[in-house]
Amino acid sequence: MHTAVHDPRHQNAVLTARGLTRIYGGQRGGLSHTALESFDLTVAPGEFLGVMGPSGSGKTTLLNVLATIDRPTSGTVTIGGIDPTGMSHDELALFRRRKLGFVFQDFNLLDTLSVRENILLPLVLDRVPVREMKERLERIAQTLGISEVLDRRPYQVSGGQQQRAAIARAMIHEPELVLADELTGNLDSRASQDVMDALRGLNREHGVTIVMVTHDPFAASYCRRVLFIRDGRAFSELVAGDNRQVFFQQIMDSLSVMGARGSDVPAARP
Repeated sequence: MHTAVHDPRHQNAVLTARGLTRIYGGQRGGLSHTALESFDLTVAPGEFLGVMGPSGSGKTTLLNVLATIDRPTSGTVTIGGIDPTGMSHDELALFRRRKLGFVFQDFNLLDTLSVRENILLPLVLDRVPVREMKERLERIAQTLGISEVLDRRPYQVSGGQQQRAAIARAMIHEPELVLADELTGNLDSRASQDVMDALRGLNREHGVTIVMVTHDPFAASYCRRVLFIRDGRAFSELVAGDNRQVFFQQIMDSLSVMGARGSDVPAARP
């Protein structure tokens, strides 16, 4: 999928990927697998992009390459105008910590710390002044509706509250880009709705730029744009209108056209 040069998303893009190819295996005459092939992507400031596709389509590989966790076989990724390809291990770790925020299906909160301490961890690592840490924490906890659970341990709060705490941790250092991987995968319908409402609020009201990989059409219906991947290539994309219910149905229809198996799509939620 090649984006035209006049596309306004090119202006001050937060993320640009060009010609991304990722091939696994193939050494010593073994079989190789092309997980991504000549993949292009541009994400503008303030976008909320969903990435969907059948199992094995390349969406997780794409996220790992964009997150600088995996290196492309060929092609380039720039985040905030910076190409991290040539960075050392330490430089890359610092780049990830300051420029990117991550939210995972499994929350990845530390049970030995309180919810408050988990959220503040990125700021502690960057030695942000205590007063600023407190101000940022109060703002994001209030926005995400978790102010009342800050002094509890993660195992003492609900799954939805744990995921909102994980979102707070991913965003408290004000990264240029937040990458989310199946963040509703371990949540029930009510908690999923609460988490997606919170994420959409951060995107719309605070301009947070988000790229979210998901197999859940319900979660994807909260995005402003959904990109569908099949066999390592961009297959199609949808842009949301004003009605989320309509967008949800369009997403379901697109998955059907792609031939997504029933196991790839969770039970539909209104």
